[in-house]
Formats: sequence, structure tokens, C-alpha cells
Amino acid sequence: MIALRPLRDADLPTLFEFQRDPVACHMAAFTHADPDDRAAFDAHWARILSNPGIVNRTIVDENFHMPTYDSVSLEIQREFTRDLVLRVGYVGTKGTGLFESVDANPTLVGCTAANAGNNFCRSIPNQGPTRLRTNSGMSIYHSLQTSLEKRLSSGFSAGVHYTYSTFIDTMSEIFNVSAGEIAVAQDSYNRRSDRARSSFDRPHRLSGNFVYELPYFRDQKGFTGHVLGGWQINSFFTLQSGSPFTPLNGSDPAGALASISSLVGNAIRPNLNTTLDLSGMSVEEILQAGGRSLFTPITAAQRVGIAGRNILRSDGINNIDFGLLKNTRLGENQRLQLRADFFNFTNSRDFGIPNSTVTSANFLNQWGTDGGNRRIVVGLRYVF
Repeated sequence: MIALRPLRDADLPTLFEFQRDPVACHMAAFTHADPDDRAAFDAHWARILSNPGIVNRTIVDENFHMPTYDSVSLEIQREFTRDLVLRVGYVGTKGTGLFESVDANPTLVGCTAANAGNNFCRSIPNQGPTRLRTNSGMSIYHSLQTSLEKRLSSGFSAGVHYTYSTFIDTMSEIFNVSAGEIAVAQDSYNRRSDRARSSFDRPHRLSGNFVYELPYFRDQKGFTGHVLGGWQINSFFTLQSGSPFTPLNGSDPAGALASISSLVGNAIRPNLNTTLDLSGMSVEEILQAGGRSLFTPITAAQRVGIAGRNILRSDGINNIDFGLLKNTRLGENQRLQLRADFFNFTNSRDFGIPNSTVTSANFLNQWGTDGGNRRIVVGLRYVF
């Protein structure tokens, strides 16, 4: 059950946090000049609350509660030697009653863009746009998790971990996860149609690490021992699938999300113009196959698009860190440590989620972002 109550001063901090949501500010059509200006925010609401001609209400779901989380896990371990262990396991979770942002007063089906902003054209007449937090979301997660670990012995330790998983939900956050997913369903009358791959879905993740102390001249006797002994190498790597994101129409010609889009962004999606399985293609492959031409923006004659939520996926993460360390003994309780750490050793770029608006000339132009680069940190430490 949904209830209306008068807006209270205690609600203002929460409203201020909504205003400061950076992704929502980026996607919204109308924003404050400075969303972080609390003084301007307080002055704005002081004028509204002091005007008896303005009706202010906050939506409260009387059944609002903490979500339910169920988890099942099973693991089998096999010890091959005293320092080598293999683990294979299953982890599954189910989220019920998750927090979700809902358009609580959507425009009526059949309203045109010209009158969609008229409050008489809404489900609850004479009431403006309303964003509601409810327990209407759900999620399901299944994963196969494996690891092979070599405990430290003879100066060497290592671990390799692989996860194969699928993560499905109806909404990944109550705030926008990225510019490629807006935290509200495009069709307020059919929110279940937004059930899809979660924005946090990563089907494949492989990570590993090792530390190896070179076995030469460990006692560091003499000049040769001090130069060639005490060397250690280490590394950590991560190979991971990219993030799912949604193609966006860039406009709301039928007024399906009229006004609430100014609060959370425009979630309207386009139509698909291809039979290709875009979810299995990289950004480069989609651009080579036609890019924007694979989608058709909707017009005022169509309320919402048929393209699914999170049907695209950004390029994955391929990161390798490498370290080189030299310990030189200066006495019984003293040593000099020289180390060089190479972050993103292969200088691979992680572009993240690109522009997903199909009407934009920068659609899927991930190369417009920095993507990161290699960093080398050299340090010298005296230990005593």
C-alpha cells in the first residue's frame, strides 16, 4: 500500500542526497546550478514549504522493509600435497524485495508528448511527478567458483581463482549505476520487462597472484652475494568480463516518463534494427557491424522501445601488476630494501562504459575516455 504524507523537515537531507546523485545530475534534463550547494537547496525548500498554495507530499510505502537475502553454497576441497589445494564450489543467492526506484505517478497510456506534462494526464490527477522507493526488486545469482592455491614453501607461493557466473535482476540500484543504466523502468506499467542481466554481472573472472624469492645467494655472503642475492618477484593479474549497459533512445517522444526523467534521467530505449546477438559482441564488433544503424530511435507514435535492458557489454578488464624487490642485508638486524612496482604492467586501457545514446555521434566511442595507463613506483626503505 502506498500512502501520501506531508513533507517534513526531516525529509530534506534525503532529498538533498537525491539531488547530489552525480549520474542522475548528468542524465537529467534540468538540474541545479550547483547540486552540492546546501544553502541554495535549503532556501529553495524554505520558499516552497512556506507557500500555502503549494501542496507538498512524500510517498511512503507502508510495507517498506529490509530486503530478503537467501544464499546457498557448497564447496569440495582436494589437497594434492601438503601445500597445494584445489577448491571447487557453487554459490547461489536470491534477493527478494530489493530496493527499487519506481515512477509512482506515470503518465497515462495514450497521452501525447504535448500534454504529458499536464498533471491531469497522470494516473493520479493533479499530482506531479513522484519517485517512489519500494521493495519491488528481485535478483538471482549462480556461480561456479574454483581456486588452486600453492602455500608458501621454498620461497614460492601462488594462487589462481576462476569464477563463472550469471547475475540477473530487475534493477541494479536505486541510483544510476552508470550513464548506461537509468534507475527507473522505461515502462511504468510493465516493470518486469526490465528483468535482464544485472549491471554487476561478470560472467567470467580469472585472477591470480604469485610471490617468488629467487633461490640464489640467499645467505648474501661476500660482494657477489649482496648483489645477486635477496631478489624477489611478485605479480597479481585480473581478467574479467565487461559491464552490461543499455542502449538509450536519447529522448522521450511519447512522454512516457515525462518530468520524472528530470529526477533520474531518460530511460527510454530504442528499437532494434538487427537480428545479431549484440550481448555477445564487443564494442568494436558492434561498431564494425553498423553501430548506430543497428538501432532505430522511437517516435511519438511509440511509447517505449523494444531493445532490452543491458543488452550491450563494455570491454573487459585485463590488468597485470608486477613487482621487483631487492633486500640487501647490512647487518644482523638491518637491511636496505629497493622495490619497483609496475601497475598495469602491459599498459592496457580500461575504458569503462561508453556513451550509449543511439542518437549521439559519440555512440560507443569509448576511445574518448582516458582508460588509464601504466604507473611505475620506485621506493627505497631502510629497515632496522
